[in-house]
Amino acid sequence: MTQFNPWAEFLEQEPKAAYFSRSNQFGGPQRSQRQTGFYQNAFSDLYNQYLGSLGKQARAGIMPTGGFNDFMGGIDFNDYYRQQVPYQQRNQGYSDFVPPTRWRLPGINA
Repeated sequence: MTQFNPWAEFLEQEPKAAYFSRSNQFGGPQRSQRQTGFYQNAFSDLYNQYLGSLGKQARAGIMPTGGFNDFMGGIDFNDYYRQQVPYQQRNQGYSDFVPPTRWRLPGINA
């Protein structure tokens, strides 16, 4: 049974409110500053994808349905981040915390 939400219409009229209300779904409690920046800047990309999905429905002759909040309910933000940001860029800078290792073996390194 679905509960009535008196604020659902507000979230559809204010897509940024719907988007930023989901910040806790992204990156978990240990999210990096890079992930936070990505999340804050990804709104326009995701909103454009939403508008594109409405356009596809209209081109197919179907009445566009589903609000932005519904569209965002189907997005796994962590997966979206991994798809959009290359591995090297996501992990850039982590090796700075690992000290260099030098092997000193008797008789080999003189």
